[in-house]
Amino acid sequence: MDNRDKTSPHIVHMIDELPRDGAEMLLVDLMRLRIPGYRYTIVCLIKGGPLEQEFEKLGVPVVIFGRKGKLDFGLVFRVASWLKRERADVVHTHLFTADTYGRLAARLADVPAVFSTVHNIVNPWKGSGRKLIDRLFARLSTAVVGCSEEVTQTLASRDKIPADKLVSIPNGIDLQKFSSFSGAGLRSEFGLPEDRPLIGIVGRLHEQKAHGDLFRALTELPQVRDKKLNCLVIGTGDLQDTLKQQVKALGLEDCVIFTGMRTDVPRLVAAMDVFVMSSHWEGLPIALLEAMASSKAVLCTRVGGIPDVVIDGDNGLLVEPRDVPQFAKRLDDLLQDPALRARLGQRARETVIARFDVSRTAAAYNRLHQQALGLSSEPQPARVAPAE
Repeated sequence: MDNRDKTSPHIVHMIDELPRDGAEMLLVDLMRLRIPGYRYTIVCLIKGGPLEQEFEKLGVPVVIFGRKGKLDFGLVFRVASWLKRERADVVHTHLFTADTYGRLAARLADVPAVFSTVHNIVNPWKGSGRKLIDRLFARLSTAVVGCSEEVTQTLASRDKIPADKLVSIPNGIDLQKFSSFSGAGLRSEFGLPEDRPLIGIVGRLHEQKAHGDLFRALTELPQVRDKKLNCLVIGTGDLQDTLKQQVKALGLEDCVIFTGMRTDVPRLVAAMDVFVMSSHWEGLPIALLEAMASSKAVLCTRVGGIPDVVIDGDNGLLVEPRDVPQFAKRLDDLLQDPALRARLGQRARETVIARFDVSRTAAAYNRLHQQALGLSSEPQPARVAPAE
């Protein structure tokens, strides 16, 4: 059935913009596995981005509103008018701008079902005012989805969102995508020896990802001092210039390679010996799941939903956030022990295969939307237990 057939249920996913980041990539997979016969639209409230073409290939239209400044009260009414005209049956918001403007607009437009997915749980700048906004806006939601059990529990205990408003749907990835990629030739592309150890980090160049902690850890490694290690920094963001200046100040210019935005991230990850994640806060990062699916040894900080996935010493290594010396030590352990890397990488892939197939994630989203519209009798995804 044509996506624009206005007799079928219309589900609108609303997001801030469309870079190649975790929440946005998850949305691509959800659209790939959407309910046949339903209409779907992706609405961007700030701007579009590189993923627009991905949705176009899937036959899902992208509508861009273009927020006018930090506070654009008229945006609520413009979006509400569009939702009424397009007869939206479900609005599902992702990330802060969409969560705020989108839920208000959906309620003004009398949309029957309004959902929001929380993709991160700890933002240092999130003060009492922001928490109050989140709590109030939860009342506008049919349900609030946590992207992992840890995220959902935190929303109940820390943000005081009522447990009967919360649903846990763990993130997932397309496992088939990571079964055949090879990193062959990647080192030569960057002018590196084929036997050069290679680590990498994937994500926005943003304070959340704490690239600076990783760079400081690199200065403590003998491999870096001997110029026998390289680190790929994959992604773009507001801190790009700042981070490049830091690399220069730390004398890491021979080690750190900024790749910019890439469309072949699985190939880059396939070439790595170790995947690292130095974040100060997270939800359940898609990049981590992808690295684990690629059988990579992972070294991560113990934040957000990561400890629900990575068991220290079993399928990866964990350190406390901001503990730069410990991060350096455990990274050195991995670099010096190929057998450990292989064992952790194998267990990492087994974990993702068993628990994080995106087909299960998409099925849970689909059930949630169908049940809200009274179109399915299947059980809903599990709701979170009330906080102690």
